[in-house]
Amino acid sequence: MVGPGITSARTCLPFRVLRSPRSITPTDVGTHYDRLDWFYRALWGKHLHHGLWDTKDDHSVEKGTTSLLELLLAPLEPGPGSRVIDIGCGYGADARRIAEQSGAHVTGLTISLSQAARAQAEPPPVRGTVQIAHGDWLQNNFPGNSFDYGLAIESLSHMPDKEAFFFELHRTLLPGGRAALACWTVAPDPAGLEHLFLRYLCLEGTLPSLGTMADYDQFAENAGLSMTARRDLTQLVEPTWGVIAQRILGTLPKPRFLGPALGLALRRPLLVFTIPIMILAYRTGALRYTAFWLEKRS
Repeated sequence: MVGPGITSARTCLPFRVLRSPRSITPTDVGTHYDRLDWFYRALWGKHLHHGLWDTKDDHSVEKGTTSLLELLLAPLEPGPGSRVIDIGCGYGADARRIAEQSGAHVTGLTISLSQAARAQAEPPPVRGTVQIAHGDWLQNNFPGNSFDYGLAIESLSHMPDKEAFFFELHRTLLPGGRAALACWTVAPDPAGLEHLFLRYLCLEGTLPSLGTMADYDQFAENAGLSMTARRDLTQLVEPTWGVIAQRILGTLPKPRFLGPALGLALRRPLLVFTIPIMILAYRTGALRYTAFWLEKRS
């Protein structure tokens, strides 16, 4: 089953992963989110990923992030008692939604200690179960064939070894198990200014590398996963950055936010260019936001 507007996909082209100008480890990713914990929560609350926006005037983070989650889950259809792994679960908001709406048993994994602690402090869902763990997906200790479904929203870009990500997904899914991913993808062989945009985003976003859709298709195939569908969501998620900009402008004058924000700007002055560069990268086509669905071959 595939959702509306989703098309079947398969490509097999050479790997063209764009790597960060400096080495970035899983520890670096965890430290990034721990240090910016206050910043992300002040701006985005418990939701740390893009939203889908019907109109540019709709600025409801809850609605936008829920719409993205629902689109990803629609082909999976988790039900009562099914086992779901949320890879890069953040504060556990999506894991909790899945459990309460479906009755599933959801395991969330995050590389951030602060995120794990806050997610673990949440009350249990009224339906289903949620278990949050701190750890590295590439070094996880989940037994093989542990999960019926997998979810990874924007966590693949933080993985140093992207091919290993897919092998771990194959190992931990049951035969016939399915997964939904949403992540940034890059145009093949970006040059000039586009290449500079992407290298900047890797550094400021703590992204070890960014792959093309062809890379991820091939990595999945090598791991024994079939890519059943994919959908380019770039235009639907791009307004996220305008919403973030408005929230910064609205929050900045508040004393509890102003001091820490100025300190952050002094420590990382280039961070202020993230929003305009992200928008430019989307609009030039150098960066795309893609959802895709996988199935473990029996």
